[in-house]
Amino acid sequence: MLAQLSTDSSGFSGNGRVAAHLLCDERELMKNNFEVPGRVAALVIQAEAIVGALEVKQAGGRWAMTAFSRFRALQLLGLPYEPFDGDLDADPAELFDLAAIEVDQLDVPIDYLSWRLALGDALRSAATDIRMVQDARDV
Repeated sequence: MLAQLSTDSSGFSGNGRVAAHLLCDERELMKNNFEVPGRVAALVIQAEAIVGALEVKQAGGRWAMTAFSRFRALQLLGLPYEPFDGDLDADPAELFDLAAIEVDQLDVPIDYLSWRLALGDALRSAATDIRMVQDARDV
C-alpha cells in the first residue's frame, strides 16, 4: 500500500490528542487511525514557544539553525504553529527529549512505524540543535 502521512493541521482535536492519519482509501483510514498522546503535542508546542521567545530576545539569528528539526516535528505531528500562554521557563531541549521518549513508547501499527521513527528522530534532532545553540551562546 502506498501511503503518505497527512500534515493537515485539522488533526489537532479539542480533547488534547493529535490524530495521525494515512492518506489512503476510506476503509484503510478507518482501520488505521490512532492517536498520539496529547502530552507529546503539549511538550512540542511548549518547546516551540520557548524557542520562539528566545529568538526574539537574542539577536544574531543563531536560533534559526534549530528551525528545520523543529518544523519537521510540527509537520509530522500535524500541528500548526500557535500561540502558547503557558510556562516559558523550561528547557526546550529537555521538552523535546521528553516528547521523543513518549513517541518511542507508542505502540503503532506497522504502517506507522516509519512515521514514529521519523518523529522520534525529528524530536531528538531538535533537542540536539537547541543544545548546540545554547552551548555556543555560553562560550
